[in-house]
Amino acid sequence: MRETNSLTLVGKALAHPLRERMLWMLDEGELCGCEFAPELGIDPSIVSRYLGTLERAGLVTSRREGVRVLWQLADPQLLDVLTQLAMLTRAKVA
Repeated sequence: MRETNSLTLVGKALAHPLRERMLWMLDEGELCGCEFAPELGIDPSIVSRYLGTLERAGLVTSRREGVRVLWQLADPQLLDVLTQLAMLTRAKVA
């Protein structure tokens, strides 16, 4: 059985710009999975797949409220870390 490093999972989860954008959307608080598709202009099935990827990486958590699934950041400091990573990558490119 192949072991997957958690940092690798996080890296793969952040590799797509729409998944990163989903994390920034959650900065405002919990969102229903149904709220991502119209904002991002993608099919709800893709939203579901992307949220699953983010959840497996430990970046988001979910809870069920009736028929709705509400998503939130797993750690409120996550976006601070993403901001720092973005600053580092911009500095190396410049």
